[in-house]
Amino acid sequence: MEHWLNRRAWWLVNHWLLVVYFLAGLYVALPLLAPLFMHYGYIVPAQIIYRAYRITCHQLPERSHFIFGYQVAICQRDNAIWVAFFLGGLLYGLRRHTLKILPPHWWILALIPIGLDGGTQLVGPLYEVLPNAGLTGFALLVWLVLTAVMWFRGVRQWQYYLFVFCFPLGMAYVHLTGPRLSNWQLRTVTGAILGLANAWFLFPVLEESFLEIQLHLRQKQMPVLPGETGTLSGKF
Repeated sequence: MEHWLNRRAWWLVNHWLLVVYFLAGLYVALPLLAPLFMHYGYIVPAQIIYRAYRITCHQLPERSHFIFGYQVAICQRDNAIWVAFFLGGLLYGLRRHTLKILPPHWWILALIPIGLDGGTQLVGPLYEVLPNAGLTGFALLVWLVLTAVMWFRGVRQWQYYLFVFCFPLGMAYVHLTGPRLSNWQLRTVTGAILGLANAWFLFPVLEESFLEIQLHLRQKQMPVLPGETGTLSGKF
């Protein structure tokens, strides 16, 4: 049993990228299979997929794609995020030995497009029932407080300040122009930006984590098994 577990552990640390590809690809493919199952009469597996993805997505029809007249199991934005994440992972596999982790203060910039697009849409109804000046003033107050807190805590990266400034900026935009609705193009573009940034950040982090696991296993003097090189280099 211990020998079997050792082999599985070595296989995982040397082929973790293949496992992540498979899981990400499965997560992307299943929502697209749901409407296909419905179209060809496989109702039960389609309903299982819809119910499973309802945990992570609102599944609003007006924000979703349709195939053969049936709704995809995740919304347009989530679909763009995960497709871009999967494709970003494939690109990472080509540059994994030279591509470094995306710093958090650069990753947070990828939240700005999706935050402005989705956020201004969400706050729209508030401006229809509450005083506009009060809501915009509250947003400005929150921005000033957060900016002051970051400054006194020693945050100096401009990306964080830009991110925080988007809160009053979005609220002021709705104040001046009125409530708005996004469209599938904006949802797709903003989702893709975040998905690619997630891949750029997460895959190098996983690479380092599995390398640390490998070193830990070596420190326990685990023998390198036949057919295993004991290195992450050049493997999926």
